[in-house]
Formats: sequence, C-alpha cells, structure tokens
Amino acid sequence: MPAVAWHDLLGIPYELHGTGKSGMDCSTLAEEVLRRLGCNPPATSPFRTVRSAGERGEMASYFGYLEKSFTKLGEDLSDATQAGDLVLTRDESGVARHLYVLVEPSRGTFLTAGDDCGVIALRRFVIRNRAGQEVAGVYRANEGSSDD
Repeated sequence: MPAVAWHDLLGIPYELHGTGKSGMDCSTLAEEVLRRLGCNPPATSPFRTVRSAGERGEMASYFGYLEKSFTKLGEDLSDATQAGDLVLTRDESGVARHLYVLVEPSRGTFLTAGDDCGVIALRRFVIRNRAGQEVAGVYRANEGSSDD
C-alpha cells in the first residue's frame, strides 16, 4: 500500500456514527483512511447502519461480519504490517473496545477515535500496553473491496 496522508484527521471530535470532519467514530476513521489508500472499503461497522452502540449481544455477529468482509491476518499487533491494516480490540467481557488503523508501518503509528479525545495517533507499544483490552483480530481490506 502507498503512504497515506493522515495528519489532517487528528483532533476531529468523536461522534458515534459520525461520518465527517465535524465528528467521527473509529470505524468511520478507518474507512476514511482506507479510501485515502485507494480502497473502496466495506463498512467496518454494521452498527452504524442501525444506529447501534454495539452492545455485547451483537458482538458475535460483528466479528463474523468482519471476517466475511476482510481478511483476518491474526490476533497480534505485529500482524498489522501495511498502511490500512485494522486492529480490533475487545475488553475482558468480549465487547469490542476500539478499532485502530495503521497509517505509518515503519513507525508503528495507528489512528483511532475515542469519546474522550476524538481522533488521536498512538504507537504500537502504547496500544499493546493499554489496560483492559486485548487484540481480537487484525484485518486487511481486500484489494478494491466493496460492500456492494
């Protein structure tokens, strides 16, 4: 994958199901990065279409959806090696916690969006050490993929 411009995304406020510069969530952010890389990504979150918060009972179907729409590379942060690779984390109870998208493979820089900080950049080692979460899967969008 080519390099991706991402610095202009930093600081965008968090908005659940938001889709633009006025606010976005981590799935919208991931899709924007994938588009900038020339991919026509499938939705990274089916919850946005039904305006859901992704409650625990929906998680099994969400993980199944991701595995149909993306290639699962593994379950370790080191499996993310290309710009656009997605890392999904979950908490101890299995609820999806954050979606991170790799933007600088050489530096291990990922973007995510959180309700407490909006869009931020984090290094791989920071993600690895964040308390209360574990990697649920590392995913890569298929070339030219689409949810159509």
